[in-house]
Parts: sequence; structure tokens; C-alpha cells
Amino acid sequence: MSHPLRIVMIANARIPSERAHPMQIMHMAAAFASGGAQVTLAYARRANTVAMRRVGDPFDYANVARSFRLVGLPTIDAIKRVTLDWPFLNVAPIRLVAHFLQLWTFTISAAFMAERWRGDIVISRDLLPLTVLRIFTRHEAKFAFEAHTVPRSKFSSALHWWAVRRMDGVVTITEGLRQWYLDAGFDPSRVLVAADGVDVAAFEQDGQLEARQDLELPEAAPIACYIGHLYPWKGVDVLVEAADQMDESVHWYIVGGVSPDLDRIRSAASGHNNIHVTGHLSPSLARKYLLAADVAVIPFSAREEISRSYTSPLKLFEYMAAQRSIVASDLPSLREILRDGENALLVTPDDPEALADAVNRLLNDHVLARGLAQVARAEVEHMTWAKRAERIVMFLSPDQLAA
Repeated sequence: MSHPLRIVMIANARIPSERAHPMQIMHMAAAFASGGAQVTLAYARRANTVAMRRVGDPFDYANVARSFRLVGLPTIDAIKRVTLDWPFLNVAPIRLVAHFLQLWTFTISAAFMAERWRGDIVISRDLLPLTVLRIFTRHEAKFAFEAHTVPRSKFSSALHWWAVRRMDGVVTITEGLRQWYLDAGFDPSRVLVAADGVDVAAFEQDGQLEARQDLELPEAAPIACYIGHLYPWKGVDVLVEAADQMDESVHWYIVGGVSPDLDRIRSAASGHNNIHVTGHLSPSLARKYLLAADVAVIPFSAREEISRSYTSPLKLFEYMAAQRSIVASDLPSLREILRDGENALLVTPDDPEALADAVNRLLNDHVLARGLAQVARAEVEHMTWAKRAERIVMFLSPDQLAA
């Protein structure tokens, strides 16, 4: 290859965004670039929320190097029309049409631009635009679909399989997702498990005391925290119940979330002076809350397949990088990274008493807490975005996959 490796990433997403997946995509673009690739990240140029319009620079917001080209593609933003401009139209059939129109116009924009970018690797979490590019791209390229969930219906499964069989490879974030593809007959050599990652250097700045002082938190109080979204399967309702069973001297910080989930958790936490629900914060500010904590919690529910088998939460790797002792639900998706009594404490999912007992144990046994955190911190050195990007490039190289 006479030119640097060219990687094109396609993301039908708002950038910047308060959601996790655009953040993951930005970090992966920077990681590919840090390995020497020439990277173009194409995203949907859509109306953003008021909070995100105030952000300014998306590179600074995501805390990534300005090492890749970020291109907003035109799209008919019908989603904005039904959610913001004409909310009386925000009903299921019309909303579905709006999403369909936005997705297809973004796909057409990406298809028109693909030949100009001439990527050696084209990768996306959005299967429709990726498939259209695969069909109409005339130059030689490797196409990879990054799977973070599975289709929900027989019809969507049929479309999914028709499209994904045209890919050179599939990258899954958990072994559970990989197994779903293998059970359906996909060639094992064309599926790579690559869990999410973290920028370890971002957690080597402030110490716990400095973080508490910056946030004006009690300097000596025991603090447990959860960082992330508040969807029901995240299990934060169970965290609130667990906090209710513990001494009020323990402060709980729930950092993240947007309405309507945020309203639900705030209602559940009302009347508890030791439960603090911040709502969505910038990544840099959320990171300070994590550094301020003694214990970090992942209380995912076992009631949904996404939490049992398919999720690779960014917060997990951030908890490990911050060297905080971790209490997490004992689920297959989390056991791919965590081991009970070695780098975390794993507890029965959906059990507030078990969660409270484990948090209490770590707050009272500093030797155990420190030992778990140190092991997790050492292990996460091998789970960076850069190492993930390197594995994906190796997987998609001509020596690894047949053309």
C-alpha cells in the first residue's frame, strides 16, 4: 500500500451528543488515527439539543486529539420536525416515517461521498448506510459492521442477515454478541470480539481529594457513584433502593441521564438527602465525580438480554482506569471483564440488599477495596482505545480476511 491506511467511519448520530455511542465513535476515530491511519468520520448534520449546541468544539468535548477529519453530511432532519418543531406529530407511525426519511437521506449523502474518500476500511455501527456503500463502492475496500445489539423482530432479522453477509467482517463488543452470530451460522473467522475501551491517560490527573474540593463535595464522607444513562435495564432504580438500606453518612452520586429516565430516578430519590442526581454532565465533569468516589457501581438488571449478554459499558473501563473499587451485577456481559473477588465484587442482579452489602464491605475493608482497584487498574492498561483499534485493523487486513 503506497499511501497511509485510509479508514472511513460512518455514524448516523448527532455529534457532539450526550449519549455514549457518539463518544465511543469519536474515541475510536482518534485511536485509528493514533495508529497512523488517515481517518474520516462522517456523521449526520442534524439539529442538536440546546445543551449540546453550547458545547462548541466536539473534539474538546470528547477529549480526543484533533487527528482525524470530522465531516457533517446533509440529511433531511425529519426527526427534529416531529420532536421539536411540531411535537403534536410525535406519535409512533409519524415518528417511524421521520426516522426512516432521516436515515435514508443520510445514507444517500454517504453514498455520494464514499468514492471521494476511497477508504481502505469502511466501518460503521449503522448497517443500512454501510450496506448501500458496500453495494455501490467501486474501489476495493474492506467493510466491517460493528454490532452493539441484535435485531428485535423476525423481519428486521431477515434484513439484518441479508445485509451483514455482504460485510467482510463483524466486530462485536461482547462474546455474547459473537455467539449470536455464530448460532445463526456466521463464519467464526469473520467475527471479532473487541470490547470497548478507555483513554487511561485521562484518569491520571486529579486525585480524590482534589476532585472533591473542585466539586465542593464532603472531603471525608464515604462516596459511592454511578456514571451513565438511566435506562431501566441499567438498574439504577435498584441502586436507589440499596442506598435507602445504608447509613445516611454514605453519599451516593448518580451522574448522567436525560428525561424521561432522569425524571423517574429523581422521583425515586426524592426525600433522600444522601442521594444526589446530577443529570447529564460533560465527560470531564463526570470524570471528576468518579475520581471523587470511593466505590463505583454498575447495577445492571438481569431482566433484559442487552444487559445480560450484549453490553460493554464505557463506564466499566473508566472505573477501572480511575482505580476505584467496583461493585457490579453478576452478569455474563460483565464477567467477560470482571472476576468476583479479583478485580471487583459481583452481586446478584436486581437485589438491593446484595448491592448495599457489597458497597458496605468495600467502604469498611480498605485493604480489599485497594487490592481490587489495583488489579483492575493494571488490567485496563491492555483495554485502551488504541489497542482496540489495532486489533480491528489487524482483523480487517488482507492477510486476515479473504477479499
